[in-house]
Amino acid sequence: MLLKATDQLFLQAYSDSNWVACPFCRRSVISYVNHLGTSPVSWKSKKRITASKSSSEAEYKAMSQALAELTRLVRLLEELGVTSLRLVTLYCDNLLFT
Repeated sequence: MLLKATDQLFLQAYSDSNWVACPFCRRSVISYVNHLGTSPVSWKSKKRITASKSSSEAEYKAMSQALAELTRLVRLLEELGVTSLRLVTLYCDNLLFT
């Protein structure tokens, strides 16, 4: 993986879910990707253990997983001495959450 040099670091996350993705077990698939600058640094796609009651709940779970990973990345960057981190941005279905 190649991280491009920049004077301002920022974190962005994109999350999505596919409600009732599996017609047999009726479980959702959640996924997210986190970017440091323009480079992806972590990602995940997973079938949920339990079924979601609605598409909103499935989206909320995907955002929750992405936000937990973002929190972990922010703390890791702070431990590495990165203090000039701008606002963290979370996108869910093309909607912006800061």
